[in-house]
Amino acid sequence: MLILLKGVIMENQKHFCTCSDLSCKLNPHNHSNGCDLCIKKNLKAREIPGCFLKLVNNDTSKLKEFTIEKFVDFFNQNK
Repeated sequence: MLILLKGVIMENQKHFCTCSDLSCKLNPHNHSNGCDLCIKKNLKAREIPGCFLKLVNNDTSKLKEFTIEKFVDFFNQNK
């Protein structure tokens, strides 16, 4: 099965995660808990996971914070 999501082709992958940071210990490709660990960490920090930001725009290089407020600003600037 071939899936195209925001320009990322995912074929026969273990998980649908679109995060490209495979060195992150929370990335679902590095454990068997799916997105749970990443979401839990982000909820605790009141932040938005990078995959949500990249759904809006793949270029997140100018972001300094991943807070909910900065996500809203980022969304409004890129809609």
